[in-house]
Amino acid sequence: MKVSVIIPVYNSENYLRKAVECLVHEECDDYEIMLIDDGSTDNSGKICDELAAEYPQIVVYHKKNGGMCSARNFALDKAKGEYVTFMDNDDICRKGFVADNYNIGIKYNADVVRFGREYYVINNGKTVSSDIYAPEREIAFTGDEIFKNYREIRHSNGVWTGMFKKSFLDEHNIRFDETLRHGHEDTLFNMATLRYANVIAMNPHSYYVWMRRFEHSSSAKINKNRIDGIYKAAKEERALMIERKVRDYDYRMYSTTVMNFVNETIIAGFAFGNTCPYNFFKEIATESRKYLVESKILKSSLDFKSKVVYDLLMLKAYHLLYILCKVVYR
Repeated sequence: MKVSVIIPVYNSENYLRKAVECLVHEECDDYEIMLIDDGSTDNSGKICDELAAEYPQIVVYHKKNGGMCSARNFALDKAKGEYVTFMDNDDICRKGFVADNYNIGIKYNADVVRFGREYYVINNGKTVSSDIYAPEREIAFTGDEIFKNYREIRHSNGVWTGMFKKSFLDEHNIRFDETLRHGHEDTLFNMATLRYANVIAMNPHSYYVWMRRFEHSSSAKINKNRIDGIYKAAKEERALMIERKVRDYDYRMYSTTVMNFVNETIIAGFAFGNTCPYNFFKEIATESRKYLVESKILKSSLDFKSKVVYDLLMLKAYHLLYILCKVVYR
């Protein structure tokens, strides 16, 4: 079998059928769509079974709820494809998502294929922001070229903008961190693939449509697990960039990447109606300051807003930063 498309399913009865049906007419003669019903309590499990009865390439597994990472790992252990890719149960994809990226993988014997995506932020049914990204060129990076072109490879973070050789993942035991249930599991997975990959191919087209619905997305919720995920991902990426000399190749990019993690942590408590008590915010800000001090970033490479956050953290002006966030993100 050529490709396994892994879709964890949890309480997505309003979006699931549309997500799956954009995949069933791919121009690939041998692929499977794996629906992993992760203990849904709505009609999602029933919809999975109905879809499997309609389309022969769909296989369904029902399991006890364990979170998205658990569902993805479950599927990786059972996937039959030479390559695997991922999709969320409330997103869609464009034609060629499976076939085109498989062909790129075979062409370059790639461990990883990276491609583009569209991104829509949706709040209460309305699109509040959007953008589109795709790599600039078709190219395969090998060996040290991977880390010399780190900026280009890492531009998009989701695992659903990647296709991965199954034997490569198995050889290096690359799986998802099941302790994370509210974001940044993708970052850690991608860091592992970067650490071990010999060939990473770039496909200069956009195929995935990420619909970030704040009423449905686990990564839009503020809680301790999400903050822990950001910190864990940040530390792993910083360590990898230093180890593989990315900081030496591109100190400005290194600094921006580190600061992006800090910014995400700081604003996570306020965006889209979330509320964050000051004591929790101070704990977050204190840890963020410690992380910045350890990282030794180049402040001059940051944009104006990031410089403001950086300065307030360095001054330990946490209450002022808290008020600023409340005003900007209220």
